[in-house]
Amino acid sequence: MIDRVKSLQLWMKLSLVALLMGIPLAVLLVVFMQTKKAELATIRDEAESVEYMAPFRTLLENVALHRDFSQRAINGDTSLRAALQAVEPAIDADLTTLQKADEHQGKVYGTTDTLNTVKNYWRDVRTRGTDVSAKESFDMHTKMIASLQDQMRIVGDYAVILDPKLDTYYLGNTILLQLPGAAEALGQLRGFGSGLLVRGKITDEERNQLITLAANVNRYTGRNGSIATAMSAVFRKAPALEAKLGPQVLAAAGASEVFLQAVNDTIIHGGQANGNPKEYFNTATAGIQAVLKLYEANSIAFREQLDLRGEQIRSEIWLEAGIATLALFLALLMIYGITSGVAQQVSSINMMFRKIEDGDLSARTEVYTNDELGTLAKSLNATFDNTASLMQSREERDRIQSSIQKLLEEIAGVADGDLTHEAEVTTEVTGAIADSFNYMIVELRGIIANVQQTTESVSTSAVSVQNTAEALAQGSESQSMQIVEASAAVDEMVESINQVTANANTAARVAEVALQNAKSGAESVQKTISGMNGIRQQVQQTAKRIKRLGESSQEIGEIVQLIGDIADRTSILALNASIQAAMAGEAGKGFAVVAEEVEHLSERSTEATKRITSLIKTIQSDTSEAIAAMEETTREVVGGSTLANEAGQKLNEIESVSVQLADLIHSISTASTSQSRGSESIARSMSDISEVTQLTAQGAKDAAESIRHLAGLADSLSGSMNRFKLPAVAA
Repeated sequence: MIDRVKSLQLWMKLSLVALLMGIPLAVLLVVFMQTKKAELATIRDEAESVEYMAPFRTLLENVALHRDFSQRAINGDTSLRAALQAVEPAIDADLTTLQKADEHQGKVYGTTDTLNTVKNYWRDVRTRGTDVSAKESFDMHTKMIASLQDQMRIVGDYAVILDPKLDTYYLGNTILLQLPGAAEALGQLRGFGSGLLVRGKITDEERNQLITLAANVNRYTGRNGSIATAMSAVFRKAPALEAKLGPQVLAAAGASEVFLQAVNDTIIHGGQANGNPKEYFNTATAGIQAVLKLYEANSIAFREQLDLRGEQIRSEIWLEAGIATLALFLALLMIYGITSGVAQQVSSINMMFRKIEDGDLSARTEVYTNDELGTLAKSLNATFDNTASLMQSREERDRIQSSIQKLLEEIAGVADGDLTHEAEVTTEVTGAIADSFNYMIVELRGIIANVQQTTESVSTSAVSVQNTAEALAQGSESQSMQIVEASAAVDEMVESINQVTANANTAARVAEVALQNAKSGAESVQKTISGMNGIRQQVQQTAKRIKRLGESSQEIGEIVQLIGDIADRTSILALNASIQAAMAGEAGKGFAVVAEEVEHLSERSTEATKRITSLIKTIQSDTSEAIAAMEETTREVVGGSTLANEAGQKLNEIESVSVQLADLIHSISTASTSQSRGSESIARSMSDISEVTQLTAQGAKDAAESIRHLAGLADSLSGSMNRFKLPAVAA
């Protein structure tokens, strides 16, 4: 594979590199395009879902209106039967429109079953009409509207309208959940309240249900309700929408607030359902209409935001495609420029080599580029310029070669050590070389003669020095062994001293811990004594309070006894009044009734007084027992405090002894540490002496070995010098 690549032309190689680099870029481009197409498909699904949900707006409004008319009709307003019959065809038409849309998209969205449920509810509502109770009719309408809202949420889930990553999330949230929920909450409150106003009365259960419905409306449309929160998020995402949708948000909130105030004033706080049903209906309808207008405005803004997002995505696609096309064009242009420049320079170099092969040594290449090939062309031109100046003719080469051959024959004996011959000096190029060679032989003769004499002297001296070094090495070895033994003894002593020091340090730490524990124990005992003194004071204070409580209970007993006496006297007074009333005849009957009531009150007071007396006796008994227990506790606390004081004194004595012991152990530890440092210093000195002695012995050995080696080298050098032959004069 590599050989095939090497055999390709340059433009093919560059194209191959561009292709390999372009593959991941192309993959990224394809992935980008697929992602953007998926986003466009999502936008298309969202737009189709909004179109699908268009009939829901009028359908929800008409069903809520039918519920209101039904409530009023069932509760007695017979004039609304014609209005009911007028609303029903509109609901049928809305369901027909929704059925046609579902025939195309129902299988995609999965809403067919939900739509069938809605139609079944509507069939029941129409069939049963006003022949059911108000509650039954209200529940059937409410379930039908809940099914419609479920169908809207199913469509929204399929279209991923409520994806938090989308910029239209909050708008979609208001369209799918908040605004339909607010309209339904207002519709329920309108229908339920209208029926009550027509009927003219309200039960506690109905009032509670009405309060719940009003709270549900406020949860949607209140100042801090879900619609206000969602729309605030919409305006943060798209500030331009605030000028368009802000007034309608305020209008919906204001109309709902007016309706809620009417509910509070008319029914909830009014106490009776005696308001005007028509005014109530109109106020509620104004709130519902304001919410539905906001729904329509949000739907339009939602579609506009979808269009803006689609335009942005399409712009990104075109921009990415343009960038990819431009990058491809620039890559091709770069490949063409590089290939043409390289081909031109290579062609010029090849032309120069062909001319040189034909004998034209003056041929030079043109330099077209400033890259590596241009530098190569400049170097080739310089190389051939230098080579031309060095070229010679064939005869000159032959003559020089003959002179060199002769010179080599004359100096061939020097390689064997024969310095007795010299080269012939001629006028040829090699004459200067021969003269220099002869000068070198003369100098070499003198050097070798001196080396031979020096070698003999060195050999003699080396033998003498070798003997001396060997004797010195033996003495150093003996001294080193003695020092090693002494150092080992010192090390053992240091180890013993270190162990003693460690034990002393450990004892010092233990003494310090014992001292600290003794101090902590003394502090704890002091705290215990303080706590027990506090407990004793608290117990004494508590005993005093309980005693005062017993005295107060006795006073209460006296008061209760006084109340009992009053009750007895009241009973006697009632008896006397009854007797006087009986004596008065018919004129005293009213007074007899009063006397009887007074007697009943007296009996009840007497019974209460007896119960209070019994309770006070129980409290006094418990108080006496508590006082006795507190006194016993006080005595025990005093005894415990005495024992704690004695323990504190003992711990103080232990602390004093521990301080003395810690000082002694610290002194021992300090002395041991000092001794240990001194022994360690001695050991280090002995170790240093031992190392120096060993190094000296080793140096002596090395010196002896080096001298022995030097003697051998002198012998070898002498043997080498003997190979050379010197003339008689030089010798």
